[in-house]
Amino acid sequence: MGKSRDRARRLGKPALLIFLTIILYLIAMNSGAGWLYVVSALIGSAVAVSIAAPLWTARGIEAIRLAPVIGRAGEPLRCTLEVRNTGRLARHLLEVGDEFAGDTGRAVVTRVRGGATARVEYVLENPRRGIYSGGEIVVESGAPFGLFHGRRKIRAASNTVIHPRTFDVAALPPVAPLDTERGDRSESSTLHRGHGGEFWGIREYRPGDPARLVAWRRSARGLAAGRLAVRELAQETYPPFVLALNLDARAPREAREMVVSAGASLLLFALREGRVVRADAGPQKEPFPEQPDQDAVLTWCAGLVASRMPDPSGASVEIRPSMPITRAGSSVAQGESGAQTVVLISCREFVGPKTRSGPWMTLEEEQEFLDEVRRDGRMAVRLGPDLEEPWRME
Repeated sequence: MGKSRDRARRLGKPALLIFLTIILYLIAMNSGAGWLYVVSALIGSAVAVSIAAPLWTARGIEAIRLAPVIGRAGEPLRCTLEVRNTGRLARHLLEVGDEFAGDTGRAVVTRVRGGATARVEYVLENPRRGIYSGGEIVVESGAPFGLFHGRRKIRAASNTVIHPRTFDVAALPPVAPLDTERGDRSESSTLHRGHGGEFWGIREYRPGDPARLVAWRRSARGLAAGRLAVRELAQETYPPFVLALNLDARAPREAREMVVSAGASLLLFALREGRVVRADAGPQKEPFPEQPDQDAVLTWCAGLVASRMPDPSGASVEIRPSMPITRAGSSVAQGESGAQTVVLISCREFVGPKTRSGPWMTLEEEQEFLDEVRRDGRMAVRLGPDLEEPWRME
């Protein structure tokens, strides 16, 4: 609708001038007034120049985009465009629109000489998460009178990764108690032999053992034989952090973006904690990296697309939009999930109160889902667009 109105506005003035030229010419023919012939000829010439000049100005233009390699969703992305005039004569008043990274940046080149290159800078105010290999640049000109516009589309290649928005996380949710080598423990961590702080036992010295761990009293018995004993300490380790991301295509785009943002934030926090991390987002172009670091995790999250639900069995956290589970032909909000913690992204809050119906849960169904998960002895958290940092899953 907006494009149609804009097109109607642009065609309004040229149509009026063409109509006026025809009327004046007809009046001049009937009345024989020579000055009306002159006026109609001048107006007609201006219209003809307004048609031909913009078409010529937009031709012979090449454009190269210089964009940052990495950006972040929702944060301004500064880009530079090199506009080259391949013709011999100068071009004036070129309007450039760059459709890139889910947004459009605009700039104006006032003049570029023949065979020269002009550089202009612009800002993409709200880039979207994704991995981009290029985008379309629209070069437009209305010079000299602005009555008609010539337009040319140019495909410009650039490799840019827009990482998802992330936020501060206070702590990871607790996991279920685990059976360990030393019996049942209520903590989320386990002990194994290492160089931590808790005493584990005594063993024979091996090359490379720290001298501070030598048990001198026990070693005194074997000094004659040249044998030393060392204290073996326990080291605390944590179970892998496994994340399941549900990117249901039926959910609003904003809700799916929050699924990715929450997941990326948890993965980065787990990496900083020294945890082994794994993630599953259903069928994707790229699998989760085998040796993930911060850049690898963010790049993987940037490339995520809508897909069918992954298997949440055994996951530490499942993040899902508030879409009903379909069973036996009916859609019912069921608290079914094998994850230890479920984060429910409220689609209702993202679409707003004005949108009355949709394939997502109602507020009552969301609460029913959360209550059922909690009755099962697991943690359930509801998340909307407003999030207080640092995020605590309580």
